[in-house]
Amino acid sequence: MAERTLYFDESGFTGYNLLDPSQPIFAIASADISEYRAQGILRESFPRYRGAEYKFSNIWGSNNRAGLLRFASFLEGLQDLTFVYMADKRFAVLTKIVDFLIEPYITDGGYDFYADGFCWKYANYIHFGLTQFAPPELLDTLLRRYQAFSRNPSAESLAALQARLRIMAASTEEPVQIFLEQMALGAELFERYHSLESFHGSDELQTTTMLAIVSHWRQRYPEDFAVIHDDSSNFLRSRDMWRMITNTNVPHQLHRSGDGSYVEYPLRVISTTPMNSQASWSIQYCDVLAGLATKHFNPRTEGDDRVFMDQVIEAGLKHITYNGIRPDVIFPDQIPPRRREGPDVVDQMTGIIFGPHNRNR
Repeated sequence: MAERTLYFDESGFTGYNLLDPSQPIFAIASADISEYRAQGILRESFPRYRGAEYKFSNIWGSNNRAGLLRFASFLEGLQDLTFVYMADKRFAVLTKIVDFLIEPYITDGGYDFYADGFCWKYANYIHFGLTQFAPPELLDTLLRRYQAFSRNPSAESLAALQARLRIMAASTEEPVQIFLEQMALGAELFERYHSLESFHGSDELQTTTMLAIVSHWRQRYPEDFAVIHDDSSNFLRSRDMWRMITNTNVPHQLHRSGDGSYVEYPLRVISTTPMNSQASWSIQYCDVLAGLATKHFNPRTEGDDRVFMDQVIEAGLKHITYNGIRPDVIFPDQIPPRRREGPDVVDQMTGIIFGPHNRNR
């Protein structure tokens, strides 16, 4: 089987603090681009750059920034070889609330919470309600309270979350009150569905983003994948989970993703290699692209910076395919979700991770 080498780099990582106001967007760029081609693009785009490696953070605030327009002009010819996945961190926290507080007891009631992308659509619905029919501080408080628990899960922090959600629900009116009541109930039932001892929080974005990107490539190409990523990435923290999910011995199956689409397993990632980004033009290409993504999707990009980003988009950034976790106005077709028939997406992923093919790894 032929092999494709996929390069990855990220921008906007703030550890497990997903509510850092200075970095609201996280993005990983991926590319099937040769080192030679990436080198040519970078050198032609930034001829006066003198750093040890091409880094977006150094380019944006320097005289080299105009070169981003030239960089973007190459992207139309690379649109089938480049993919970016981004996450609005605040919205990601909201989706974690839905995943860990509301989904378990809805699924337990016999419904398929992930069918047809229901979970994502319902998170959109909740976000729309909280931003359109409630004061802005309500969403801020909700996100802070949940992340305080998620970053330090304990009986005490869970009790504090339970009490706060009940207070918030009691002091809120329709149409958003029902959402807070659902969250409060989920917090009260938390230990029925999760073990506090094994719950390590829900603030991890890198592995899930990498999986979403590989799934994108798997839906388009039949080859095996060799993954190469920047060795400074904190992605290695979750390398055991990554290896279990990408294990080539995973039984052949179609796995339904959270957005309702399907991806073929095994993902056929035959190797995952960290590399010093200074030694890889292709990783540096991904660094610049990931930086552009975080800058574009950041609501704090305003004034002259926004004008310049619009120029970069028109110059070619608009041709890049992307996906991600961010609020939209796509809502559920029906509430509650349809009845469950067989294992849902969580059961399927659990089988992939902990199935017999992953024993003794």
